[in-house]
Amino acid sequence: MSYLAKHFQLVSKFFIGTIFVLLASCSHDEVKMIAEGNFVGEWHSTRSTMPIYLYGNGDWEIKNDDGKVLQYGVWQYKNNAIIWSHKAGWQVEHDVNKVLSFTPVEFQLRESDNSITTFTKSNPD
Repeated sequence: MSYLAKHFQLVSKFFIGTIFVLLASCSHDEVKMIAEGNFVGEWHSTRSTMPIYLYGNGDWEIKNDDGKVLQYGVWQYKNNAIIWSHKAGWQVEHDVNKVLSFTPVEFQLRESDNSITTFTKSNPD
């Protein structure tokens, strides 16, 4: 076997071994994808005393204790961010908040003012 062939074989084994070690060291949670449906439910946030309801059809509402809707709009999960849309006067405003962390019972968003809001699920399944 020529020197070049031996060198190529050695380098190939090194890269394959490195990739194997990197993949083996990743936990299942690190590679898990977040789906939009994971956010559906009733949540309490550190920004409001009223719960926010995220519905599977893309609507969101903030309701008071009597069930009266105080704010509403549409939401979507896209590119690791939640995009909140609501009507303000004659315009539709969009607020894009990066998802910093997610578990089935809690997630955190980076707000446009750079603060962090934590959402905790009201009735975890």
